[in-house]
Amino acid sequence: MTNRTTREQVRALRIDRDRIAGLVGRYPAVTQEETGEILRFMRTGRHLDIGLLTSNQRLRPKLDAFMEEHKAHFRVSFMESAAVIAAILATLFGLWLAWEAFA
Repeated sequence: MTNRTTREQVRALRIDRDRIAGLVGRYPAVTQEETGEILRFMRTGRHLDIGLLTSNQRLRPKLDAFMEEHKAHFRVSFMESAAVIAAILATLFGLWLAWEAFA
């Protein structure tokens, strides 16, 4: 817990992680909204929380089944790839400009 993270925020994160664990534990008997919740959590959740969820051996078979059924949602989109490539090219261009300015 850092100075910027309050106890209430930590508690809320734990509740979110526990809720998703409960939903995954019930999979495939979840609603469309609950499926969307799991997908949102897996795409945008904190890496620590996702790691704790995926390391739970009790949930592992159901999580694997969920990931297999929804693997299209976890692919990197063209726009995400383009953004990463653009950022790399911009960084390289900036470094080249700096090299030329000081060389």
